[in-house]
Amino acid sequence: MSDEPELVIAGAGIAGLALAAGLTHARAPWRYRLLDERPALGSTGGAISLWPAALDALDRVGVGAAVRAAGHAVGPGSVRTRAGRVIRSLDLPLLAVRRGVLVEILHAAVVPGSVGFGCRVTGYRCTGTGVRVETTGGPIDAAALVGADGFRSLVARTLHPGLAEAYAGFPAWRGLTTAPGVEPVQLWGRRQELGVVPLGADLAYWFATVREPEGGTAADELAHVVRAFRGWPDPVTRVLAATDPATVSRNDVLDREWLRHWTDGPVVVVGDAAHPMRPHLGQGGGQALVDVALLADLLARGDVPAAAFAAFERARRRPTRRVVRASRAASLLVDAPGAVHRLSALVPDRVVLRALRG
Repeated sequence: MSDEPELVIAGAGIAGLALAAGLTHARAPWRYRLLDERPALGSTGGAISLWPAALDALDRVGVGAAVRAAGHAVGPGSVRTRAGRVIRSLDLPLLAVRRGVLVEILHAAVVPGSVGFGCRVTGYRCTGTGVRVETTGGPIDAAALVGADGFRSLVARTLHPGLAEAYAGFPAWRGLTTAPGVEPVQLWGRRQELGVVPLGADLAYWFATVREPEGGTAADELAHVVRAFRGWPDPVTRVLAATDPATVSRNDVLDREWLRHWTDGPVVVVGDAAHPMRPHLGQGGGQALVDVALLADLLARGDVPAAAFAAFERARRRPTRRVVRASRAASLLVDAPGAVHRLSALVPDRVVLRALRG
């Protein structure tokens, strides 16, 4: 084992852990080390909805059955106006699972002791034999580096110095509720949206966006959301009333410049580090899983890292750009006047599903 080349994975979130799980599952000829700035394993964001492509990716990294057992099939739902009028009814093939549960399942599938906490990858320098990984704990010489360190990726910012980003115009809130009997629904109106996805056993998660200035914080984020959605139709009031404030998170949504390239010899970025997207299609985590399932397959073949990384970028660059654009288009649709929402009901379901699947 000690003679195998070492791969450093920046980030021990869903993407980094899934890549490590995939390498273990495939018995790939790699030692790996995951580095994460957090003090311990954790996750925020409530839950994640997984499309079939993401579930297939989880099968490929060896944890699909466990995730299906822990998740909840979403089933039929609807998109409605703020007044409660149905814009569209859809039966989406989604599985919803709590993010923390998914992270724990993935963590259980990696080599014990391979995750190092309290250590952030801050950059890198390619060498003649691989890459020198700069970290807050000192440099590490490795054969290759994968940046799975999210939107704020310092691997991506070393790959592209001066990487530009801009506020999208709204924050996103997420929370968990115990309101019983809720069905999948999204409500749109007044440049706002609130969606609810059941997780089974009277548990559900919700997400919301509201147009407001960047950088704002409230002493009570849940109360802030309640005020923003006062007067909206069922189930908004009861979902928010049954929410534990401790589960509510807020993040400003940012757009980032599209990377000119994702690789630099033995270095590659994946997931949000490579192609962050707005949250409106719920595809960010799923697309990261598709990324790393492919990357694990390529690395398991024993190719040199630069060749595997280049093949990965060729395969994934165009599909992910479509999803980035579709997510932005969905965001703009939410932001549109009510008349546009009603007209969107004329778009055939097959077209909508194709866009949602990316």
